[in-house]
Amino acid sequence: MALEYHMPRADLRDHVRAYYYFSTEDRSIQPLCAEMGNIRVVLNGGGFLHTPDGQKQHITSAFLLGPTMGAYCMEAEAGTRVFGIGIRPKGWITLCGINAEEATDQVIDLTSFAGGLARSSIDEMRNAASLAEMAGAADRFFANILRRRASRRSGVYPEALAQWLLDPNDLSVDELINMMDVSRRQTDRVAKMYFGASPKYLQRKYRALRAADRIRTGELDWLSAAGDAFYDQSHFIKEFKTFVGVTPKQFIGNQAQLITEIQSKRKVQALPIPLASF
Repeated sequence: MALEYHMPRADLRDHVRAYYYFSTEDRSIQPLCAEMGNIRVVLNGGGFLHTPDGQKQHITSAFLLGPTMGAYCMEAEAGTRVFGIGIRPKGWITLCGINAEEATDQVIDLTSFAGGLARSSIDEMRNAASLAEMAGAADRFFANILRRRASRRSGVYPEALAQWLLDPNDLSVDELINMMDVSRRQTDRVAKMYFGASPKYLQRKYRALRAADRIRTGELDWLSAAGDAFYDQSHFIKEFKTFVGVTPKQFIGNQAQLITEIQSKRKVQALPIPLASF
């Protein structure tokens, strides 16, 4: 397998997390951890996605994969090449015109929300000679979408919610409500709009992803990486597998090769985007 990253244009980084290129010479079946959301353009080959809701989706074109609320599985044919785009929470409204909850665990045709602009940009990405050229085509695509939607109103991005989800101290939902300074119902609505699920569920997701990040640093054994946020060892193992796709021991043993490759490449290329980030 090959994996390479490229950063989007600076003015797009609030909406687009990163671009990446993936290829595999052989047929590959890989678990993937719960994610924020991606656009993927299949350049060659294809395969299936086994999403957390139990669906098996045949993939052959360009699609949006919404935020996943559990680990899922990618089944790629030999010779598959994919150009991928990570969507940030703010990007659901500004780029896709939908809230994150509508897209959760869904595979959506890319042209359904960008029409002819998407079709021409997909062709440009497929005809590109390098990742840098693909990224340039994607930059132009997203810049055009932002210009088209500039007049549409969107809510203020919930910075307090983002800080709460990434806080290593595992703050309570009541603390989040105080930070948000709105009602519990409004807090729940905003969380679903930008991140796809309730605060309580999102906390479970990012708690497990933070543990995976800590394990991959090599500084802690997996029991220490669990911290105090889990009831006991069996609870940690169950939650880790739900959101990462393998047990902690399997993760250490590189039985989630693509996740390990993702983390390694991001570190080598100095990208500030660990698994538990946006």
